Amino acid sequence: MAISEKAIDFIQGSLETGRPIPGQSLTNSPDQAYNWEKPSEYTNPKEAMLYVFETLTVPETVSNILISLSKGIGVVDIASITLYSGFLEGKWNPDLMLLLMEPTMYMVMAIAEKADIPYQLEAGDDEAPIDMSPDKQIESVKQGINELDKMKQVAASRVSPQSVPKDVREVIEETELSPSLLEKVKEQTQSKSLLSKEA
Repeated sequence: MAISEKAIDFIQGSLETGRPIPGQSLTNSPDQAYNWEKPSEYTNPKEAMLYVFETLTVPETVSNILISLSKGIGVVDIASITLYSGFLEGKWNPDLMLLLMEPTMYMVMAIAEKADIPYQLEAGDDEAPIDMSPDKQIESVKQGINELDKMKQVAASRVSPQSVPKDVREVIEETELSPSLLEKVKEQTQSKSLLSKEA
């Protein structure tokens, strides 16, 4: 079977850019399987939710989540990154990852509400239209505002506290957050040095 010049160019381009050749993963040794190719660590949704909750409540993670939310990153994006990372680490399979999406969004929103930080479900929810005349902006806002409100209400209504186990909700309510990194730091009065000049 002859290989076309186009196929050879494609393989050469893939090698030069560092991309894997199609089918390359099928030639990997079975002894060196990726984490997501092995059996999942969690198969029970409740156990997986508790693991996600423990991961999200690590102090460094909480501060990163709060900073991200304050910069306009959406709750959906943070939940997706968290769950996809767990999938890559072999913590759960894609089906369980989808089941964990709603409770993870609720956990992220609970952390934001506990720290009193406003959040968006999706990034860019509050961006204004670009390069539009004022008349067109007013017209499009009048036409679309009801639809946008409906979509936001539907998305918010899908995320319910009942999707998170009661014991996890109780822990969320009892969790005390340290002061936010975004809060203004009080200036401490410095004691005068013996070398400072008296005025």
